[in-house]
Amino acid sequence: MSVGILIITHDDIGSALVESLEKMLGTLPLQVKVLPIRHENEFYEFCYHAKNICNTLNKEHGVLVLTDLFAATPCNIARKLIPDCRVRVVAGVNFPMLVRIMNYSSSDLDTLVSIAVSGGCQGILDVNSAELEEE
Repeated sequence: MSVGILIITHDDIGSALVESLEKMLGTLPLQVKVLPIRHENEFYEFCYHAKNICNTLNKEHGVLVLTDLFAATPCNIARKLIPDCRVRVVAGVNFPMLVRIMNYSSSDLDTLVSIAVSGGCQGILDVNSAELEEE
């Protein structure tokens, strides 16, 4: 099973996350594409590009679309994909989320959504409190 991953973020946030992921893991087990949003006044052009990327990534198992910030332009572009493409959209992409997704790369689209959300949330810790709990 192979779910495609599309990351839509402001500027180079998505590209930096994927570059770091590749340095950590080497070849990624899932196909990942990044769409950096640089000029918010070209909204419909970005929607067109996002739809084309989704069509390329979708190998009958769907596409997980990750965005950086709910209700911001990247997320709004991703939401435009929902009626026309087999996608699930998760806002709040972060590095722990991506690592978790890659560790469960053989999962189906719905399972990857749950994994993405839990991985993203569980990757956020108050380190000072976590250190105290370990002692």
